[in-house]
Amino acid sequence: MKLSQKPRDEAMEKIENYIISNRLQAGDKLPSERMMCEMWDFNRSTLRSAIRQLISQGKIYNKNGSGTYVAREKLVRNLQDVRGLYQTAADMGREITSRVLELSICETSKHIGRKMKLPLGHKLWRLERVRSLDGIPVTLSQIYLDAERFPDVDQYDFAKESLYGVLRKRYGVEVKSGNENLSISTCDEKEAEYLMVKAGDPVLYQSGITIDHQNMVFECFKEVTLAQYICLASELTRKQPVS
Repeated sequence: MKLSQKPRDEAMEKIENYIISNRLQAGDKLPSERMMCEMWDFNRSTLRSAIRQLISQGKIYNKNGSGTYVAREKLVRNLQDVRGLYQTAADMGREITSRVLELSICETSKHIGRKMKLPLGHKLWRLERVRSLDGIPVTLSQIYLDAERFPDVDQYDFAKESLYGVLRKRYGVEVKSGNENLSISTCDEKEAEYLMVKAGDPVLYQSGITIDHQNMVFECFKEVTLAQYICLASELTRKQPVS
């Protein structure tokens, strides 16, 4: 006996077939929800469920107040790669732009001080940015740097300049390694506003430290990322047996 297809799965199939048959490319707009419901005789809740699922898979994306569009392939970031997001995107022919929300001095908390091996109350730079991939907000990041080690950081425009590029050229810092924690979370109202999604939507949560060539922790960070646009991967290699 053939099992009947779930309405949501059928709607997803219809949308994907529409993209293929009409040869839609990344950035092309799909018909309105009303039109798609009429085309395939779906109710609005079924169609919206299908759209949400395709968005979570990174196949389409939604612009608030504008409509639904065909997405580009996910950007793949190798967790073992010490390059920043900007360089990773550039190597794949993608564009990363940044909007600086805050660059200010703060004091080291107990939690951050333990990670960066700095005393309580030590001065830090706090840099908060929204990073967009091909014009779509995908990451909200917070970065902490030692203000004594990196004076005059506020003289640079990190909406236009690479942070790692500035640290390398101005302060002689070369990234060597880092430690990172990764988990699944949901975005709060502030994060949702900046990433143009709904509060409670799933996100990837990353936190950790970055270590330079002198084995010193120079950065503590945390960021939330929309998984429908960026995929985090780890490359596994097998050691050659000793002969």
